[in-house]
Amino acid sequence: MSWLTPLFGGIVLAVVVPSLVALYFLRLRRTERAIPSTMLWKRSVEDVRANAPFQRLRMNLLLLLQILLLVLLGIALMQPRLDSGDLRDGRTVLLIDRSASMNVPDADESGRTRLELAKEAAIERIEALHSGGLFGSGAEIMVIGFSDDPAIRTPFTDSQQAAIDAVEGIEPTDGRSLIGPALELARAYTTVVDPDAQSGPGETPAALELWSDGRVADLPDQVLKVGETLEYHQIGNPDTANVGIASLAAERPYDQPGRIQVFVAVENPDPAATAVDLQLAVDGVVRSITPKPVEVPAAREEPGIGLIPGRRQISFTPIEQSSGAVIEVSILGEDGLASDNVAALVVPPSKRLRVALVGDRRPVLRSLLEGMPLESLQIFTPSMFQQMVQDRELEDWDVVILADADLDVDTLPPGRYLSFGSAPPMESLDPFGEPATGVLVRRTRDGHPVMRMVNLDDLYVGSLEKLVLGTGVSVIVESGDGPMVMEVDRGPVRMIHVAFDPLDSNWPYLRSFVNFTANAIEYLGTSGDALTMRSGQPGGPLTVRLPGGATDARVTPPDGESTPLTIDSSGDVSWGPARHTGLHEFSWVMPGDSERRTRLIAVNQFDRDERLVASAESVAIGTERLQGRVVRASGTRWQDLWPWMLAAALALSVVEWVLWQRQVGAG
Repeated sequence: MSWLTPLFGGIVLAVVVPSLVALYFLRLRRTERAIPSTMLWKRSVEDVRANAPFQRLRMNLLLLLQILLLVLLGIALMQPRLDSGDLRDGRTVLLIDRSASMNVPDADESGRTRLELAKEAAIERIEALHSGGLFGSGAEIMVIGFSDDPAIRTPFTDSQQAAIDAVEGIEPTDGRSLIGPALELARAYTTVVDPDAQSGPGETPAALELWSDGRVADLPDQVLKVGETLEYHQIGNPDTANVGIASLAAERPYDQPGRIQVFVAVENPDPAATAVDLQLAVDGVVRSITPKPVEVPAAREEPGIGLIPGRRQISFTPIEQSSGAVIEVSILGEDGLASDNVAALVVPPSKRLRVALVGDRRPVLRSLLEGMPLESLQIFTPSMFQQMVQDRELEDWDVVILADADLDVDTLPPGRYLSFGSAPPMESLDPFGEPATGVLVRRTRDGHPVMRMVNLDDLYVGSLEKLVLGTGVSVIVESGDGPMVMEVDRGPVRMIHVAFDPLDSNWPYLRSFVNFTANAIEYLGTSGDALTMRSGQPGGPLTVRLPGGATDARVTPPDGESTPLTIDSSGDVSWGPARHTGLHEFSWVMPGDSERRTRLIAVNQFDRDERLVASAESVAIGTERLQGRVVRASGTRWQDLWPWMLAAALALSVVEWVLWQRQVGAG
């Protein structure tokens, strides 16, 4: 129970109740008349006795009813409110989820989002915690909005208005829901020693209150500390369904660079199968719609794994598009979450690549490269390559192929490389031990672009260099003796490295060697543009490499507010984290140009956890399971009691009037 205006109601009661009682002590002024007897005037005699000053007040039903009526009116003026939750002094942390799934508009019939309802409910909770009666409240409140990373809207404050302003300032995002960093921040503030405080740190941990739909990816991995409590306020409908785009890819076949092939995967996290229509647009112009709805199977539960969403992959008919384009695939119709119904990809224009081959004794590889549709191919010896490094001429080539070349350099300069044989000088590729012999392939990443139409089941390698891999290296092909093919992404250096010499294997005799080499050159040759082709993720940074001499770099996110950027020494600009899906435009000025140059990066919501938008009725944290307290759209847990007080006062006034009429009639 809390009181919004206890002081006002208390003052009214202190004035009117004594005044009413005093009226019953006052002597009535009557006209004197001489009568022969008072037998017929008992009532008048009683009134005379009642009006005797300082006489003991006799029990009177009307007086009791009137006092009770005034008390009810005074209590109504105090505006009492009933809260089914706990009211407490001390510290409380309000954790408000602002991830993508909190943008689902199922809070009420008017279409309010879950985040809007959560903010309204949290504000009423703040009012409850600060409703301490006549003498105020000792509550201190911290407000944290979290998605991919936490944002402290206000540290612990005893100001009700400051906490409310902090909640109102929480903005929605399209990011993931991760609560771990938010809990770490809250605990860090809780354990800070206040030199003016009388109690020591850590005596009473702050109470944690979570306002979310329960779809928090890392909540089961968290553990409550000793003395901590967590209350889960459930937001949203547990029956809300959703289907979304899980991945989007587009490629230009190396033998048909003027065409674009688009691939899309759609996932359904709900227990019922569904059908969707897909639309393909290029630069805002609709180019294709699936001829009939695409059936997406229902999700299923796998023991020991959990929920496996239903998945369907679709490929659109190739389209003619030699210039650069923005490819956009949409799910037609509406469902729970809008941000995963649209995905975009920026494809650079087709171009013929310039390739340099370092190693003059590679007739097989040279013959293969000469048969590819390249703009230029030039052969260099290792010494010529080292001279190019000194003269900084590597920027003239889209891809440099290192064919077991013995390079006399400390480390590779920035560039894009396809390497065969011995590892080039790099921090992330360290040879160790003796080479492995008689090596067969054990595992491949078939989804990687360089593995398109590449089958390595028949590959036999006579000698494989063993490597210790550092940061920025991912394995594409692996054997029982170590990695065979890997991708290196070390900022300005990007490389596909094959840890064996093709001449020391049967690979040149297999079709997969031709396909792999073509795929790798195409993949690396567009890697400068691939930074724009890759789909960014909400909550992550966006990075673009600018041409030499670029100035005045800026980024314009989907909301249209342009922000200046700083260009680092390597020519890169970074911005983030990206909060919303959509196209982000990077622009800059080149010397002598009258117009700004631009490059687009698409940010898409592909997160599987956010795609499941059905509100969770309970959540697990560590080994505990917490039942959610449902927050309704009509308000929160609060129930105003003053209307009931007014209704009771009205009923009492009717009863009092009836009794008074009876007494008057009897008299």
